[in-house]
Amino acid sequence: MSFVHLPVGAEGQLFWEDCVWIGMERNLHLKLEKTKSELFPILLKEKWKQYLPKLGVHYFGIFSRNKEQIDQEYRDVRIQIQQMIYDGGETEREKQKIEIKQLIQVEEKKIIREKVFKSISNHYFNANKRMFIDLIYQLRSDRYGLEKEKQKTEVASGIIAPKEEKVGRIWEAEFASKRIQAKSQHLLANLELKQSMFLEPEEIFHLEPGFMERIQIHPPILSNIETNENHPLRKKSRLQLELVSLEEKSLENDWKPKFLLGGYVGRNGNSGFPLQNEIYGISFGVQANLGGSSFSSNSQNGTQSEGNGIQRIPGYGPQPVGPGDNSFQSGSFGLFDEIGREKKRFDVNLSHEQAFLEKSQNELILKNNSKTTEIRLSEAYQKYLLYLECTKSAISNLKKKRWERNLSLISELEYLKLEEEVFLPLEMAIEHYFAYLSYALEMALYLGEDPFSNRYYHLKQEKSNHELVVLLKEWSFSNPIEKNQTPEPNVMKPNPFLWEERYEKR
Repeated sequence: MSFVHLPVGAEGQLFWEDCVWIGMERNLHLKLEKTKSELFPILLKEKWKQYLPKLGVHYFGIFSRNKEQIDQEYRDVRIQIQQMIYDGGETEREKQKIEIKQLIQVEEKKIIREKVFKSISNHYFNANKRMFIDLIYQLRSDRYGLEKEKQKTEVASGIIAPKEEKVGRIWEAEFASKRIQAKSQHLLANLELKQSMFLEPEEIFHLEPGFMERIQIHPPILSNIETNENHPLRKKSRLQLELVSLEEKSLENDWKPKFLLGGYVGRNGNSGFPLQNEIYGISFGVQANLGGSSFSSNSQNGTQSEGNGIQRIPGYGPQPVGPGDNSFQSGSFGLFDEIGREKKRFDVNLSHEQAFLEKSQNELILKNNSKTTEIRLSEAYQKYLLYLECTKSAISNLKKKRWERNLSLISELEYLKLEEEVFLPLEMAIEHYFAYLSYALEMALYLGEDPFSNRYYHLKQEKSNHELVVLLKEWSFSNPIEKNQTPEPNVMKPNPFLWEERYEKR
């Protein structure tokens, strides 16, 4: 299906679906595969022409004006037609080979599409993760800046000793270093996403905030999981075996003869145009391979109304004919002249073994990769829950410290340092949350499910409260990304991963 109606610019705020659209539209490998797919209809059309009769107009002329000889002039114009009436099914097999190669190319395109989809999605997840963490650091930095100004005033007024300020500077340098690193990782994540989408670094680029509020994750299923029977790797392997099977049939049936039936109608003459004599006739030919030897036979029967003419006999040149019936027969038998026959047999056997081994290898790869991803998926989810509970506990402890701060038992700066106990598990929870999404996407592709809505997560049209965002509000008293959010529902785009031709469906 064409992508001509899709937006290929990157202006404005982009959803996950937008990034996938733009990246798949601009990807050079997918463009090349699309160009390759245009070849097969042409090849099929050419093969269909084998069923049609071959029609042609032929002209033949001889002129002789030599000394001591009678001048001669002869012209022959005829319409010829030839039809293959039996070829042992070879034309049909050749057509089937092209159709199977077309289906193999479709599966190869699916494999590339899945790789492109995963690459763009994983970079999108990483960019959102880094944006979220960077915004948290920005919030903490803003709050720390206000308290730092307050501390300077207290030092100037003698409320706290300068020595305490120096200790604060050490912690400040460590925090500033983490802030710089978070900002840098955010910028690099955006650049990597742009690269996966084939965008220029300077192009306008903003991700729609609140991605986590559109995703609803589900606990992973721990029962045995079987990868999709129609996974592109599996279908490609089955199609390759079918292709080799057709090659074997072609080799087994190459002994079957080919029968050709033809005819002609026209005029000839010895005195220039218009031609005077009517001619017509039929021909019959046989071709066959017999164990490496070749056999061919041709027979032609024609009739000329009046005058003298020329009959062209293949291999013997022009022969004079007169009015009435004229015919000729020819045949040849070449002993063991098909030298490459054994090489063909070897190549077919080698292709069969290679296709079988590749099928076994792909089965092993799918099983091992899906099992590995399943284990990592469960690990990421369990760690996410672990650090989520740890964050909740740290926030509960921090509330008690707020009471001490409110009573001036500890300074605001000391309180901010204690927030590190909240931020570290929160950052780890975010890390494992996005790791879970990445592994869940990979499993969805192995299972042949919708990568936007499957057993592991669901991409919703509207935003809703997310547990991590709620915790962030509780921790910071305000939501750092609230000012960028829109309360209106977000209309989900059609799924570009499923935009395939009918014959591309799994």
